[in-house]
Amino acid sequence: MSNIKPASPLISGGDLTTIPNLLSLARIGGVTLTVALYLAGHRWLAVAIGIVAGMTDFLDGYMARRLQQETALGAMLDQAADSFTTAILLAMLVVVGGVPFAFLVIFLLREFWVATIRRYGAASGLEIPSSSLGKLATAVIYFGILAAAVAILPELPAKLGSALHWTAQIGLGAGLALSCTTAWRYTRALVVAPV
Repeated sequence: MSNIKPASPLISGGDLTTIPNLLSLARIGGVTLTVALYLAGHRWLAVAIGIVAGMTDFLDGYMARRLQQETALGAMLDQAADSFTTAILLAMLVVVGGVPFAFLVIFLLREFWVATIRRYGAASGLEIPSSSLGKLATAVIYFGILAAAVAILPELPAKLGSALHWTAQIGLGAGLALSCTTAWRYTRALVVAPV
């Protein structure tokens, strides 16, 4: 007979069913559906669902504050949903030709680095919360992704498609630069944190 006792759960079932956390989970499902529809050729419908899914990123935080349901799980779930959303949409746009592969690589390297330092900080008893600059970076990246997805719609006039393409590239570049800046700030916060 084992003398190992099961640990008490850190997450209750109620934590997963709060409105903000359900919105974060809905974002993951909505973005997955968006990619499937986009790749299947239902691009306008995919863009519409993607916009709604992207709006949940702002709505989940608002609802968490409004309903006083801010939790550590909610913050982590929001970060995971942001990472998943951006990675899968960038990967889709690399496949269909709207975004350079380098943008996806930069984003993934940044995400792996931030996840590593956050995990290291947590193991050391330090929390590295998201910053407003990080939220701005996510919003700019989402805007760039939307512009890139619309730019390659076949029904779009060529001049508008070209303008949106360059808007997307600039938006994604700026968003990734902001995102890397936040990664540097998170790293500095961990390096200078008292031990």
